[in-house]
Amino acid sequence: MKLNYAEGSYNPSFFYITIKTDEELSQNVIEKNKSTFVHEFIHYLQDLILPYNIRYNLSNVCCFFNILEYVHRHGSITLPFNEWTDESRTLLKQFERSIGGITENVNDCFVNEVSEIGDAISDFIIISGFDGHLQIQREHRVYRYFIPVYKVGDSIPINYNLGARDILEYIAYKIELKHFPNSPQSPQLPYKSIDLIFDKYGLSNISDDIRLCIAERCLYNDTPIHFLLYILLSSDEFKRFINTSSYKEIYNYLLFSSTITRDGHSESLISKTQRRLKQFSNELLMQYRSFNEIGKWILKVNDFVERKLSGRFIFSDMYKMGDDEFNKFINSVIYFIGIPLVMNSNEKYISIQFNEIDASQFIQFYIMQNFISFAKSKTKSCPIYNFCKENCGRCNENCLENLHMSIKINKNCYLNRFLESYGLSDCEFNYR
Repeated sequence: MKLNYAEGSYNPSFFYITIKTDEELSQNVIEKNKSTFVHEFIHYLQDLILPYNIRYNLSNVCCFFNILEYVHRHGSITLPFNEWTDESRTLLKQFERSIGGITENVNDCFVNEVSEIGDAISDFIIISGFDGHLQIQREHRVYRYFIPVYKVGDSIPINYNLGARDILEYIAYKIELKHFPNSPQSPQLPYKSIDLIFDKYGLSNISDDIRLCIAERCLYNDTPIHFLLYILLSSDEFKRFINTSSYKEIYNYLLFSSTITRDGHSESLISKTQRRLKQFSNELLMQYRSFNEIGKWILKVNDFVERKLSGRFIFSDMYKMGDDEFNKFINSVIYFIGIPLVMNSNEKYISIQFNEIDASQFIQFYIMQNFISFAKSKTKSCPIYNFCKENCGRCNENCLENLHMSIKINKNCYLNRFLESYGLSDCEFNYR
């Protein structure tokens, strides 16, 4: 995502930022690419507080334990792994259909200039599963939305997959642009998709701060785009309300609203956030139980988020801050909870601001992500080879040609240590 001198990305669920530069990362390099860094930092915060993001994070925990339990039971794993439990399948399907950004042509995930959009088209599937919160078996409707998009100069529309990605990017982009107004222009989709939708619904007069507040509220729902289009913007009463009310009135109305399931179960946003935070903390602590320093960080983050970030629309508040207050806020968050991993294009990493915690364990986040991806693929080489090479790992030709042999022989291998910590050292990797 092109936001300043270098592009950047954030890896959901695994708490690391990539700044796409070949330079070795330092405070000067981050400062030079500050708008990129801040944009990705906002995604990092979204991962820690928004119920939609936390639900996806929990799905990755679930997938890992699914793989772990299977290997412990069978002693081997056949790749790509597909022995998912019903819970894992449900969570994966919910994310796949709600996140957006899936089109027939990968280039259509980003659209530079849009001349017109059509009416949204939706479909849904019904997934049955056990609801751990309500302790009941229930059905979930999982929606997916497409909008016909006419690119500037094209007479035939593309079907653009609208989803939570659009809302997450819209929020990060709007905050970034407010505080770094000289940033280069970004593609209209996904970064300005919410503006296009408001225009489509005859709401061009609604100010950016109110739009952002509404967008943030949607991410407290597990199907954010469905909530935006079907519950909010399809309601004449809601449209009259946002046309005639002040920002503060709209903010408070949305903040103290509730989420309501199709079968009538209601929960306040604050209660839902606290429940998800507690669940996230407990399950992350279990997932990384062999790594004490990560455990300290998880507890520290959970405490900070509950005290400082919850009970408010934090991203709407960040948008309204002046530049000095905004920079002070960013520095304060980094001081208290840090950033586990920030990498350059070569996968050389640093950890930012950890005074009381040994940051060396945070590489487990990166290894965990790549192990899960490895388990879903047919890859036969080490999934973290480049990372090891850049960060003083012990690499040899077996890492690329005979992974199982490399793990057996190389006791200093990062992947070997990871597998050993979960009792997977003797796991046989087979292929379909």
